Amino acid sequence: MRTELEPEPETETETTGKRSVRHALLISLASGIGYLPFALTIPVLPGYVTGRLHGGPAEVGAVIGGYALTALLSRPVSGALMNRLGARALTIGGAVLTTLATVCYPLAGSVAGLIGLRLLVGVGMGVVLAATGVWPVQLVAKDRQSWALGLGGTVNYVAIGLGAPLGTLTDHLAGTAATFVIAGLIALLVIPIALCVPEVRFPPKTERTGTGQGRALLGTVLPSVALIFTAFGFAAVSSFAVAKFNALGIAGGAAVVTAYSLTVVLLRIAGTWIRWEATRPAALACLFLVEALGIALIGVADGLGAGVIGGVLIGVGMWQIYPVLGLFVVRSVSERRRATALSAFGACFTAGLAAGSGSLGLVAQAAGYQVMFLVCAACVGLGLLVAVATARVARIG
Repeated sequence: MRTELEPEPETETETTGKRSVRHALLISLASGIGYLPFALTIPVLPGYVTGRLHGGPAEVGAVIGGYALTALLSRPVSGALMNRLGARALTIGGAVLTTLATVCYPLAGSVAGLIGLRLLVGVGMGVVLAATGVWPVQLVAKDRQSWALGLGGTVNYVAIGLGAPLGTLTDHLAGTAATFVIAGLIALLVIPIALCVPEVRFPPKTERTGTGQGRALLGTVLPSVALIFTAFGFAAVSSFAVAKFNALGIAGGAAVVTAYSLTVVLLRIAGTWIRWEATRPAALACLFLVEALGIALIGVADGLGAGVIGGVLIGVGMWQIYPVLGLFVVRSVSERRRATALSAFGACFTAGLAAGSGSLGLVAQAAGYQVMFLVCAACVGLGLLVAVATARVARIG
């Protein structure tokens, strides 16, 4: 079996073969598996911190969010290393580090020790997500690049949805320590997948001299800024939708999050057969408007039904926003710079999620959840302006 592919010249009529589609799906499956150690342990860690380690709410927050900083920083670094080391080596190395750190959770004798392990998990996850986020895009032709960009997020949504209940069940049946060990070992399933899928290397000679430095920088920065703003919507619905309806005395606010996640997953699965890309300014603006409308609807909703509709609208908007903005990045840089640019772009979603959760939380505390969701909708509107500028500069479609 071939383990490395030489890139072929891209043409406007280039199409993706079925074998490349299968390989892209396998790598996205590896991305979801690499995410499971995080998803499986999320419902278990709070009780572990407050119980065995005698921590409080602040310590729980530090442990849960401890991975984010290193995950954010390691993604662009991984992108820069990808052409030299290869996506396969980075995927395997990140999975091994995630396993080693996760299985050591039961050995942590203090909150500080557990935070240190979570920082290592963040490095491992960041490396895996960077490599598996770029790898499928390298395997497919132009006609499937947008689809490939959305694959990783789709699989990770599924991993989060399955991981939390499975982690709770495993903790109940086998205990907390066993749950940590099982979660860590699961990451090793990434290795056989990485070994059987070919990778693409772009030697220096493939650098396109016609790709200007200024255009490449602009084509990366503008989509990344737009992505940060759109991530505010994800931060709002994932962090505050349940709290908003609890404050109204309405149970079941998690249905809003479920409606959002299911909408994204189902639309991206349908995108396997439905070929449509919102690369034109008007189409992309409509997606941002739909997301903003959904966020505002959750803010003004006084019943769960309206909130669920809002979640669906946010999912409809975000279904294509991430892959289309990523497509602008792919088409703006040379093949050799693609890994670095895409990894930095993906890290911006994490940055937007962190910034959104923090700033929107302050707004909610000061002015209430309704105002917070409306402010969030306005932030998505700012992202719309940047995204339209991006589409005009890129001139794709």
